[in-house]
Formats: sequence, C-alpha cells, structure tokens
Amino acid sequence: MGDSEISAVELEERARKREAIGLSRGRPTAKAVVHSPPEARRNLFGAALGLVAAAAAVAAAVLWLTGFPISAPDGGQTVAPPKAGSLIVRDDFDDPSFALPVGAGEEADLGYVGDLYRIRVERAGAMAWATLGQLNLGGYRFEADLRLASRGDFALGYGGLIARYRNGDNFYLFAVDNDGQYKVELVERGAWRTVQPWTQTAALSEGGRKVLAVLDDGGRLRFAINSVVVYTVADPRLPVGDIGLVAGARSQGQAEGLFDWAAIYEIPIDRQ
Repeated sequence: MGDSEISAVELEERARKREAIGLSRGRPTAKAVVHSPPEARRNLFGAALGLVAAAAAVAAAVLWLTGFPISAPDGGQTVAPPKAGSLIVRDDFDDPSFALPVGAGEEADLGYVGDLYRIRVERAGAMAWATLGQLNLGGYRFEADLRLASRGDFALGYGGLIARYRNGDNFYLFAVDNDGQYKVELVERGAWRTVQPWTQTAALSEGGRKVLAVLDDGGRLRFAINSVVVYTVADPRLPVGDIGLVAGARSQGQAEGLFDWAAIYEIPIDRQ
C-alpha cells in the first residue's frame, strides 16, 4: 500500500473506534477544498474554484487572494501555554477524532500517512484545505504542528490554518513557508484581500518547527507561530465560523503539508 492510500478495512476500523468512544463515524461538516488560481502577481497566491473528487471527501469552494491591509503586525508578544482543563479536543491522527477528508484528485491528495494528516498539492498554483466541522466553539485557541516538505519541487510550498470559515467565499487564511515568512489573507464575499503580505519573522526559523495557532476571543483574531503572536486583526470583518488545515503551491512547484497534531482549547470571550 502506498503512502497516500488508506484501505477500506482501515477506514472501517477507524469508524468503529470513533463509535466506541461516542463520536460519529464521520463528521458530515468536514470539508475539503481545492483552488486553481488565475495568474498571480508577484508574492501573491491563491486559487479559483475547483473540486476534490473523492468518495470520502466533501466538495467545497475555491478562491484567490489580493487586497489591502486592515490591521498591523504584532510586536512579538508571546502567548502562555493553554490553561489546565481548557482542552476541548486534541487529534494526534493515529486514531482520528475530526474525520478529515480522505481522497485523491488530479490536483490534490488529502489523507492519513501513518499518524500524520497530509495535504499534498500536485499542481502548481493550486491550494487545498480541509475544514474540521467545528462551528460553535465560542472563544478558542486552535493549534497545529505543521511540517512543510522542502525537497525539490516542494521547496516553494506553503501551509497553515484557516479560521472563521463560513463558506468558500468568507474566511481568514494564515500561511507560512519554508523561507521563514508568514502571510494573512481575508476572503470576504468572494473577494480575496491581502491583510499582511509575505513577511519575514524571527518566530519562524528556516526549516524549524512550525506550531501555528489562531486565537479567537470573539473581538480579535491573533495569529501565532511557536507561541509568538505575529499578527493581530483587532476588529475581524467576518463572524465566527469553522476552522481548518491548508497547504498550497505557488505558481511553480508543488506543496506538501504534514500535520502531526491539531488541538482546540477554550479561551475567555472578549466581553468589551
């Protein structure tokens, strides 16, 4: 069996394990998306609508980003570790809790490889993501450990998180690459806007660990790398929504994001 192949027997076994601990066999709101962008101008990436054709994957929408800044980079504030007892759910992907999409299409391959969740983008300029089906979290801290492939054609790939996902026309994207850069994008009513262009950060050492986080307290969005807040959206333009994992390729090359784990913690709501 190849790296990207999961047998029907294994999928059925995972479904039985989820049922045994009170989870649904598969979360129906989990979604996969593939983008196919128009020609990008320099330092922009994204995509136009496409579909991951796979039996276990759920179809969704696709898009592309450009636009204007709406907040400001953070000054390097660190965030404390999550408080004891605040964990809502953690998925190490060896016995999946989120029932993320599994399947391969012409442009992307999403699925489990050992105890990792992989999003592999085969076509230059495309982007793919999987949403987690977490729509009613309140205040939350969403973290994931990302490993970006850097060999050969994968060197220019990027990966990250999405937040406040309402549908394919409305969400935030937080992405990092192998060159120590991060980027924040907003999709609102189908228009993709650059909130923060590719920006170098000391929080992201080249080739080093990439633990990414989105902290959403209802009043602001904070984006962090290795516990360092790199950007804050003080007044988000979108209402609360789903969260997810993403990987994408620039106009040349491919991309492969391997997620070691993902976790969601409860944080206080901003009452102001």
